[in-house]
Amino acid sequence: MLDWIKKSISKGIWHSLAVIIVVLVAGPEIMMNMELMAIVELFGASMFVLIYASGLKLFLSNLVAKYKKFERHSVFFMPSLPILKQMPSLAFHAIPGRTFSIFFFGFIAVSMSCIYINILIGE
Repeated sequence: MLDWIKKSISKGIWHSLAVIIVVLVAGPEIMMNMELMAIVELFGASMFVLIYASGLKLFLSNLVAKYKKFERHSVFFMPSLPILKQMPSLAFHAIPGRTFSIFFFGFIAVSMSCIYINILIGE
């Protein structure tokens, strides 16, 4: 029993001595290395997310620009965020005319087609 304790203590002393020697020889570079590794880990993940978020924002900004061009003849307008914060009910008044018409007539066509198919199949 005592031999096991002596061996573990002696190993611990040698390991501690080795760590102390490495710290004395390497100096502050060890701490800088640990800090740089933490920064790389943190910035790696955040840059990955930032790259995809900026690409998605660029893609959506092109779609919004094309949508605004499509709706330029209707009464559609998109108020800015500070204006929406002051008057949130203004969002309900921004109804796109062309898009609403397309969806409305599309809904009627799809629902009438479903009813017609249901009648043909026979209930």
